[in-house]
Amino acid sequence: MENNSYPSSLKNLKKTAIHQSVLFLLILCCYIFFAGEIHAQEQLPLEQSEMEERSLEARTATQEPDFFISGTSAQWIGFYFGVGFRKVKLQVADTVSITDSDGTANGIGFNLGYFWDEQVVEYERQISIVEHTESFTYQAESGEKLEVIQNNFWYIQYPKINRDLYWHYGTGLQFTKTRFAGTDSNDAYEDEIALGIETGVSYFVTSNLLIYYRFALGQQLPFLSDSVSNPFLEQSQLHTIYLNYFFPL
Repeated sequence: MENNSYPSSLKNLKKTAIHQSVLFLLILCCYIFFAGEIHAQEQLPLEQSEMEERSLEARTATQEPDFFISGTSAQWIGFYFGVGFRKVKLQVADTVSITDSDGTANGIGFNLGYFWDEQVVEYERQISIVEHTESFTYQAESGEKLEVIQNNFWYIQYPKINRDLYWHYGTGLQFTKTRFAGTDSNDAYEDEIALGIETGVSYFVTSNLLIYYRFALGQQLPFLSDSVSNPFLEQSQLHTIYLNYFFPL
């Protein structure tokens, strides 16, 4: 009986050892698995934090252009030039008023200006060829069609309405030469000086294209004129739309 019980006890001991070994391995596997999961969860916020820091450093290191910081750009400092089409109204020879709205046939305007710090200095040349409905006389000469050349020098303020739209107003001197059209001699020009005021709006369509509207009024100044009689061109009113090319500095 003792010999039979000994193998049975040994067999039970082996089973218990096997069960405990399997249980230990299962517990060890579970520990390794959950420890790895916890470590991965801890590492993920750290990696995200490092990525956010690197992204923030990259954004901070890259300076924003002045255009986005200040709302202005280097395009608002520079030169512009272009041609304009006009509506012309002239008061000549004391009582005669001439109006011409044909912007493609009554001559042309040209301007060249320098823009900086919301102000402008500009040279403008206006050549007008207009015709009256009836013949009129000035100093023993008569005709229906006039040729007027105006060389204008402006100083203009340019307050901003919004980012690309500006209002402008200014004053200047107009040096005018007037004669009846068809006269060949340059001596036929009557040289006069007028005081000018102007106003209008300007819009930057692109960084290089400027649309420019101007209303200019010129009033002749007798004490600055070479004429000893009544002025030939007493007053001019010009509505001009310019297409300007802007060259930024």
